[in-house]
Amino acid sequence: MASTPAVRVPVCVLGAGPHGLAAILHLKRADPALAAETVVIDPSGRWMSAWDSQFARLGIDVLRSPSVHHPAPEVDALSCFVAQHGLARSGLPYDQPMAAAFRAFTQHLVETAELAEPLAARPNRVTAEVDGGGVRIETDGSPMVADRLVVAANPHRRSIPPWVWRLCGPAVAELAHAGDVDLGSRPDLTGQRITVVGGGLTAAHLAVGAADRGASVDLVARRPLQVRSFDTDPGWLGPKYLRGFQDCPDPRRRFELARAARGGGTIPEWMRDQMDHGRVVIHEGAEILGAAPTPDGYCLGLATGESISAHRVWLATGTTPDLGALRCLEPLLPDVAAIGGLPVTDDDLRVGVHPVYVMGRLATHTLGPAAGNLWGARQAAQRITRAVTGVDTDIMSNLPEYRPAPR
Repeated sequence: MASTPAVRVPVCVLGAGPHGLAAILHLKRADPALAAETVVIDPSGRWMSAWDSQFARLGIDVLRSPSVHHPAPEVDALSCFVAQHGLARSGLPYDQPMAAAFRAFTQHLVETAELAEPLAARPNRVTAEVDGGGVRIETDGSPMVADRLVVAANPHRRSIPPWVWRLCGPAVAELAHAGDVDLGSRPDLTGQRITVVGGGLTAAHLAVGAADRGASVDLVARRPLQVRSFDTDPGWLGPKYLRGFQDCPDPRRRFELARAARGGGTIPEWMRDQMDHGRVVIHEGAEILGAAPTPDGYCLGLATGESISAHRVWLATGTTPDLGALRCLEPLLPDVAAIGGLPVTDDDLRVGVHPVYVMGRLATHTLGPAAGNLWGARQAAQRITRAVTGVDTDIMSNLPEYRPAPR
């Protein structure tokens, strides 16, 4: 049987979150005609769907990244938008934007750039196109061949502590990963005992959100809580640390440096303050050694000798980026060098021999430990746009003729 004819496109972007949005905005700045032919694929069929859903599920009302980090090419675009529209500001030391303001800003970017909605499809298989180069992308609909593929999704594997597997079997109560917890659907948790496992910002959001809804909350972290304004030292956003990192020729050493720089979960001081005043019982440096079901929940045994009973246990134990978790790319993986799930990328963020580029945490090998942050979205979009079009959007954004007029 003959294969279905495929539509040819210059660029296909997998993912319509902030990284995918940054990619298309920078491409449009550099080459509007090429951007008009670019196809963005996202199962939701909507821009920023997964991002907005996560913020709603966790009850997040303010971002951790400062206002200078966002998908648009112009550094001051978000702060100008907030000022021009009189939107609420967080008042935090680094002017972190309110989630509602950021949501309005990204909607504004989509509308003013006249971006089409993403193609609502799930990529099933990506293979090398022998004739004419590029890659062939099979979806539930018609296939396409892209001259270049940009992976702006966030393929990952959940980090699950070993003791959790002892509780597998018929569920007696809720044992859930943070990715499955929806605080928005639980307005009242009065009388519930909830244990949140983890020491990062997601754990803090879950703990505060549960306490706000009337629950008795324990937060268990296997090490002392690390209070830090950002999840990586600001030196990793510039030459202070990046110069030495990018000069290092050893991919494995780069992987180790990036992992050490992130160092596990951290919490900004303003979020730690929300957990104080007795609202959340914090068990720091308290590794969980054992767990057992009880008639109405679970009992967790800590290395400190304490035991905690809970009706619900929520695991905010993080995720590990892994290119292999995006199953559609499996046919290409033999041609991609990877360490710990992270692909080895060149300066353009291309991986392997095929015209495939990566963004987000997958770009860590080149951009460093902040690759998955909003800072990394703009950095990756600039590099990929330059590789595809030859145009440096960072330089363009500083030219008066390319700066948007005030609205």
